[in-house]
Amino acid sequence: MEQKNCQCQNCKKDFIIEPEDFNFYEKMKVPAPTFCPDCRMQRRLVWRNERSLHRRKCDATGKDIVSIFAPDKNVKVYDQKYWWSDSWNPLDYARVYDFNRSFFEQFKELIAEVPLLNVFNANAVNSEYCNFTINHKDSYLVAAGWDNEAVMYSSRISFSKNSVDCFVCHKLELGYGNISCKNSYHLLHSVYSENCSNSAFLFDCNNCQFCFGCTNLRNRSYCIFNVQYSKEDYLEKIKEFNLGSYSNEEKFKTKFQELKKKAIHRYAHLIKCQNVIGDNVEQSKNCYHCFDLAGEAENCKWSHWGTYGLKDSYDTGPGTGGKSELAYEMVSSGVNCNNEVCTITNWNCTNSQYSFNCHGSNNIFGCVSLKNNQYCIFNKQYTKEEYEILVEKIKKQMIEVSYKDSRGRVYTYGEFFPIEISPFDYNDTVAQDYFPLTKEKAKEQGYGWREPEEREYNITMFAKDLPDSIDSVSDSILKEVIGCADEGKCDHQCTTAFKIIPDELQFYKKMNVALPRLCPNCRYNEKLQQRNPLKLWHRQCMCEKNHLHHTGKCTNEFETSYAPDRPEIVYCEQCYQTEVV
Repeated sequence: MEQKNCQCQNCKKDFIIEPEDFNFYEKMKVPAPTFCPDCRMQRRLVWRNERSLHRRKCDATGKDIVSIFAPDKNVKVYDQKYWWSDSWNPLDYARVYDFNRSFFEQFKELIAEVPLLNVFNANAVNSEYCNFTINHKDSYLVAAGWDNEAVMYSSRISFSKNSVDCFVCHKLELGYGNISCKNSYHLLHSVYSENCSNSAFLFDCNNCQFCFGCTNLRNRSYCIFNVQYSKEDYLEKIKEFNLGSYSNEEKFKTKFQELKKKAIHRYAHLIKCQNVIGDNVEQSKNCYHCFDLAGEAENCKWSHWGTYGLKDSYDTGPGTGGKSELAYEMVSSGVNCNNEVCTITNWNCTNSQYSFNCHGSNNIFGCVSLKNNQYCIFNKQYTKEEYEILVEKIKKQMIEVSYKDSRGRVYTYGEFFPIEISPFDYNDTVAQDYFPLTKEKAKEQGYGWREPEEREYNITMFAKDLPDSIDSVSDSILKEVIGCADEGKCDHQCTTAFKIIPDELQFYKKMNVALPRLCPNCRYNEKLQQRNPLKLWHRQCMCEKNHLHHTGKCTNEFETSYAPDRPEIVYCEQCYQTEVV
């Protein structure tokens, strides 16, 4: 088919469907989308709550548990151990499909009946407050992590140890306050740096040791603000900086932000990629408008936050991949999945459509919380022949009997789940991170909104009254309820107060860093704001130096996640390689 211009039925903006897109939709046997790529992403993100944990009872045992599902939501929630046990059977909740009602109306009722996992936390040891994590030990409040030990207050982190407050990091040990860093030891407050050690406040540095406040350095040691020092002078100067002082830390944070603006910024972090347009993608090829793909992705479009081996897939993420192929409109699903259409938190599944929280199941449609089942529709068991006939009838009926939400948006077969039937409030989900709305705007759109919960604690110490130096902090701080410096006046789920736990205090003292003044949610938002959005702009290289490939202003153009009105100096790959690498 030829290129087609469309209007998004949600935001009313125009978007384009390319001929190769139609080829993919034909392969997946789905109609073309009626929502634009941004609205499709927003719709998926509302089905992923990573960091908002609530106290509630297990609906099977009555045990007190923490859960990503708030207690006032119309869902049943089981503790992990009970959910995975043989004490209950998801097929007991089977329903016969009603062809007189819309699919999504019936699916909303099924979600309310079939028990869900309290958190998605596999193989956890002393890490019950972690979510969307696998293989964690002695970790606390980690979201979206893989194989970590003694990690706290971090998100999208993998294969790391003894690290705190890190975001999008890989293979760190003794890391603190880092963003998009990897393969590093004893690294603090750094961004886009790797293979570095015993350093702080680095931006875009590689293989640097004992460096402070540096940008765009390679293979250097004992540098401060990009100036070379002797070992002795460096160590003496670092003592004077004393990052164990909060006032000093804040001073250097401010200076670091100014240094980053003056540094050279690579237009996109595309490492060992072929024919890839996006940002933060490694060892992948033929991917368009993709972000944060860890590696081995191939032939993907509009996908983000994917692990190794995502292939031939559109509109996936966050939390997808893991050697998965032929996926469309998939969120939090993956690990050896194949032929997935509109699924949420499905793992090790094949030929799954419109299903939620299903594991090790094949040939399922419209199911919830299945475990190692096959040929099921609405949790009802069928023979292979019955299943195949009935699925085709339901697909046809979904088009004929469409679902219309409170704003008049129409959902037929091929569209992802409506936001308004999500069991999460909008501001509890990742959607609020990347498509922030006010309470009024969310309500206007028909989305749920969670009001701040009444806190049962009394603040015993305000952030402004904390000791400036970590050396002055005693174990008595563990008894304090500390008021967050934001005081709940921000729009990113401030908890208004927080506590310091023993392992955390031990870490701060060992690393000689000051106590935080913000609650974990506000600290997360600080880091999030330092990451570029999941959007692209067409721009020209800003380099005006003379290089082999240009004289005067470089004429290279590219797609970048740096918006044109931002202050950073953005270079094309050729100029970046010449100037930095």
